[in-house]
This record gives sequence, structure tokens and C-alpha cells, in this order.
Amino acid sequence: MTSKKRITGEPSRIVRLPRSAGITKMKANLLYHAQLKKHNKLGAGRLFPNQTIISIGTDNSWFNAQEISRDPGWVPVANANYVWFSGNLSSENAVISTRFSLSQRRSIRSASLFLSVDNYAVVIINGVPLVYDAPQNTPSFFNPGRSFNVRRFLRRGRNDIVIIAFNFGGPRSASNPAGVAARLDIRLSSLL
Repeated sequence: MTSKKRITGEPSRIVRLPRSAGITKMKANLLYHAQLKKHNKLGAGRLFPNQTIISIGTDNSWFNAQEISRDPGWVPVANANYVWFSGNLSSENAVISTRFSLSQRRSIRSASLFLSVDNYAVVIINGVPLVYDAPQNTPSFFNPGRSFNVRRFLRRGRNDIVIIAFNFGGPRSASNPAGVAARLDIRLSSLL
């Protein structure tokens, strides 16, 4: 903490809060755009032109993701697997993403994201931060996990989700497990 004089002459304290997720928002945004560039090289992503109920869970099809065994302390997540960075399963963080397209002829009725992460994460949907956790070792983040209403973050056509997950206390190991599981559930209207 630092002291600073006010105009009235009385000292006040300025408290500097830690950067959330151990990285700045600018760095998180740069990681998001780097993932999008990689997706652009790969192609369109998943298409859901005719479905009205869609469930997208983390698995090996997510970019940079490799499925890992679920730690006994983590909540089971239906239609999703726990994953970590496929390039280095011992890394301190994992940047994973997926791209999908929703029908232009259907409106989004509801959408929710269930997230279970050991230990904390940044989640960006279509360029807008949804989750921006501070560095912490909070068991409730992975058991029972958290749900978010993401309807306003999604749009007809192409959508991108990037999850930047962090392991508290260093590299992922048997004594310091890390993993992230996410499931996006979307309900679309009938044809417009």
C-alpha cells in the first residue's frame, strides 16, 4: 500500500488489487485473438444448422485440448470431459477454444455455460470476457462448479469461445492437479 495526500491534507490509502487471473485483461485479449487466428487456419468449426437443442462439451475436438482423467475431487460434468493443454500436460495454464456456427434462421432462446476449473480461469465469448477470476485455490470452482447465463454473449452465425485456465501453485502434476471442463447448452427457436 502507498500513502497519498488528499487535497484536504489528510492521508489516504491506495490499495492496489492483484491482477485478475495473474494476467492483464490486455494479455487475455491477445491470447483470445491468437486462438482466433489459429481457428481461421483450420476452417469454419462445428455447424449446427438444423438443431434446436445443442450441447457442446470440452473434449479432444477443442483446439489445444487433450482429455485427462478426472480427479476424484472434481465434479463429473455430463457431456464434457476434463481437458488440459495438449502441447504440455504439465504446464501451469491451458488455452483451449472452440468455434461453432448457429443457424441464421433461428433465434437463441436460452444459453448457459457450466464451468468446472481447477483452479481459476478467464472465459471469453465472441471477444467479451465472461469470467475473469482472480488467482485462487477455491474448491467451489471445481466442485460443484459454476453456471453462467450466456445468451447475450452468443449470436447467430459464427461463435468463438476461448478458455484460459490456470493451475494455482505451479505446473500441473499428480500432487497439484489441474483441469477444466465446460459445457455449453443452447436452445434455439423453430425456424423464423
